[in-house]
Amino acid sequence: MIDLNRLYSERVRGAQPSAIREICKLIDAPNMRSLAGGWPDPAIFPNREVSQIVSDLLATQGDKVLQYGTTEGLFELRSELSRLAGEWDGIDCSPDQIMITHGSAQGMDLACRVFIDPGDVVMVGLPTYFGGSSTVSSYNGVNAGVPVNEKGLDVELLAARLRALSDEGKSIKGIYLVPNFQNPTGTTLPLERRERLLELAEQYNLIIFEDDPYGELRFEGTKLPPLMALDTSGRVIHMRSFSKIFSPGMRLAWVAGHADVVRKMTVAKQFADVATNTLSQYVLLEFIQRGFLEQGIARIKKHYHLKRDFILQKLEERFPKEVTWNHPAGGFFIFVTLPQDLNAMDLLTEALDHNVAFVAGAPFFVDGSGQNTLRLSYSQASKEDIEIAVASLGQLIKEQLA
Repeated sequence: MIDLNRLYSERVRGAQPSAIREICKLIDAPNMRSLAGGWPDPAIFPNREVSQIVSDLLATQGDKVLQYGTTEGLFELRSELSRLAGEWDGIDCSPDQIMITHGSAQGMDLACRVFIDPGDVVMVGLPTYFGGSSTVSSYNGVNAGVPVNEKGLDVELLAARLRALSDEGKSIKGIYLVPNFQNPTGTTLPLERRERLLELAEQYNLIIFEDDPYGELRFEGTKLPPLMALDTSGRVIHMRSFSKIFSPGMRLAWVAGHADVVRKMTVAKQFADVATNTLSQYVLLEFIQRGFLEQGIARIKKHYHLKRDFILQKLEERFPKEVTWNHPAGGFFIFVTLPQDLNAMDLLTEALDHNVAFVAGAPFFVDGSGQNTLRLSYSQASKEDIEIAVASLGQLIKEQLA
């Protein structure tokens, strides 16, 4: 009988099951009113536009769009993204500073592959998106948590934690964050905190992993410059996804950064998958050039804005006063804090019995805290599901309080 455990690599033996995979199970369960997955709503997928583009491409350029592509991605698409980065966000980067990836998750994986050695420390929020922190862990890096408040990552507590870890002789490599409408809290990092974060990165010689999948989904307020637009020393690896504003199934994202960093990530990608899906890249290029992307973003923002307002209204109506939650200015998420003596996992167990799903907050906290928190996503759920799920959760919480 083969002893597989002896043969598995150390990295694989230490890997933990993905919380994202568990969320997918909750979404797929029959009759489930799910506020769990932060997935885009299929009701606003650009089916007609993509169908026409694919038909046109296959009729006129089938020899190119069905062929292998370059590892760094289609040059014409990278040129368009270079233009959009400048026009939309004030990011000054050439096509050579951009790489197309299979989703932003691959961007983070390649960045960690390039920068993280076993034992290296990456600073993350408490809470933070567990896809990012889990990637750090998968390369045997160490996540060090810093509290997140209503204005995002607390940069002064970050400064204190960096000082303490540095005094201990730890190898601190970087900071991972979602600066806009953070997953899971929905918070957005103010401009002064962005500037302070860059100062700290300079002081401690750190890389900043800037994960920005929701930046275009702002419903109100003033758009803030990405960290990369403020960066003057090439410390920011800027990761952007098309899953929320185009199509998640196309698995397209892009990474921008210092030219040497992008080159090294490109070499790493060669060994991972050779190249990103060629047809998807050509479809996206046409989607941008035909003006569909900018038109679609306006429609998408209106769609999610209405959903956000609806779930906030239902929370006010149905949740007891002992419970608090955020009012995000964009993105997909409501972060709920229960009284300290309630446990979100216990609530989830009861909720599932009533065919209601959400995500307990604990997986987002690398220090094991957050037991009384939970994340609600309004992005994919219908208004009917939102209303029924919130009412059911509100009643269950009231019962637990009683």
